[in-house]
Amino acid sequence: LYLLTGNGTPSNTRPWTVSEASLILSRIDASALSGTAKQLYQIVENKINAGLRFQFSDGFQFDTSADVNFEMYWHENGEDFDKDTEWTYGFEDRKPLLKLNFTFLLDDYLYLFTDLQYGRNRFTSKDAPFMDVGGASGNIVGSIIDTDTGQIVNHSWAYSQTFLTNVLWPTFDIDFQTPKRAVASFGGANWNINLSRDKILWGNGHSGNFIIGDHVDYQEYFRFNAFSDNFKYEWLNVFFETNSSTAETASADDEFRMLMAHRLEFRILERVTFAVSENIMYRNNVFSFRYLNPAFVYHNLNITEMFNAIAHVELDVSFAKGFNAYAQYVLDQARAPNEPDIQPDATGWLAGVEYASVIGDGILSGSAEYAQTSPALYRRTEVDFLMFRRYHTNGTNGFISHIDYIGYQYGGDAQVAQIDLSYRFPHLGTIGLRLFGMRHGQVDYFMSNAAVNANREPSPSGTEVFETGVASISFNLSLPEHYIPVIDLGLWGQLDWVGKRTYVKPTDSAQGYYKDNTQDIQLTTGISISF
Repeated sequence: LYLLTGNGTPSNTRPWTVSEASLILSRIDASALSGTAKQLYQIVENKINAGLRFQFSDGFQFDTSADVNFEMYWHENGEDFDKDTEWTYGFEDRKPLLKLNFTFLLDDYLYLFTDLQYGRNRFTSKDAPFMDVGGASGNIVGSIIDTDTGQIVNHSWAYSQTFLTNVLWPTFDIDFQTPKRAVASFGGANWNINLSRDKILWGNGHSGNFIIGDHVDYQEYFRFNAFSDNFKYEWLNVFFETNSSTAETASADDEFRMLMAHRLEFRILERVTFAVSENIMYRNNVFSFRYLNPAFVYHNLNITEMFNAIAHVELDVSFAKGFNAYAQYVLDQARAPNEPDIQPDATGWLAGVEYASVIGDGILSGSAEYAQTSPALYRRTEVDFLMFRRYHTNGTNGFISHIDYIGYQYGGDAQVAQIDLSYRFPHLGTIGLRLFGMRHGQVDYFMSNAAVNANREPSPSGTEVFETGVASISFNLSLPEHYIPVIDLGLWGQLDWVGKRTYVKPTDSAQGYYKDNTQDIQLTTGISISF
């Protein structure tokens, strides 16, 4: 709607409260809309104002609902694509077989939500993990897993199967990480405080965002934000696991890690949105409240064994009706004048353009984006910006850890290009196309931070470049509740071609060449009933 009407962009930090969503929608002149754009506006307006299913005269509201999802997964090459991270429609996208939702609301002040789900786990007792994560990875996640007690998966049983569904058998393959979303929120017309387990997002990037992204299944955080028509302030503290043990023990919980972040967002002349954030990873074995100051300049906390500061800026410019140009820049480390070359520069940037237009009975939208990150981004020597999460397999493997980046999902040492195209029918659904390409250097989770920081090559670094290409087509259709009373019916599908190869860089004695060409065709389809 903002693209169609030339209103710039709404706030690029999610999720929004109902109050903030109402403010965002109020900037659009509904009287100037017609046809498909008017239908889309009314759908959003109805969603914001709907309230919960059961409402009482004292201001209390509540709702309970259930989602039943059936998904099927098929792919051609389970030998080379045998982990969840090698599926385009991966673990974070896949839906549980059953999910129960519970929502409570008191006036406009207090909101509580939790869900319970029965779904397939990320890992199983049939997987082939390997031990000694610390020995393989050096300083990964600030050397917290350097205890030789953690394990990660080298081969996944579930994701290497040619055909699979989300129907669990045996049942001990269940994902114990539930609820996936648990929100306790308190606020008013222009402010909000919440302590949540939920997805969270900073930025308008389509391939990812630099400070915190929504590519993980959830984050656990404390968040405060205040907003007006032209300004938004957010203070965010994200908490991370530190116990990588495979056993059910608390003895390894002798450290903590948290991302302390604050962000200022300005809406300038309606068509321009500018945001700046200054953030820090805080790691120690004793927590000090004196660092918990949302107005402090985090970069002045320069104890390198405890802190790693990172800053970024965002800019969105709606330069014509239907068009928006956007860019992000992140700075993890830069050498000041007269400063010795102890650590390499660690930066990243992305830029793109978005477009939307009403065509026929639907809305055509698209984007084109390019991103580049330096090899040392997120990988300072003492404290880095990686995270891990343990998943219990309810079997002989115990807990298995999954490692991820907190910010940009492809990490440092990468060049990424992506094109998205979709056509949306307001009351029916969306069909989409995505083209993705990435060139990645030698830096991965398992290269030690010391080795990463000894590297002075540009991206992609190393003697070999790992190239990935993805072409996807997808659809997501829904039958609204007014067609079948009380029930929402959804149908979706996605077909992906994934190709990988390795480019060996030329040397003084040999020309460059390609090797290890492999590909996979991946198909996912599903149906859901919500009531």
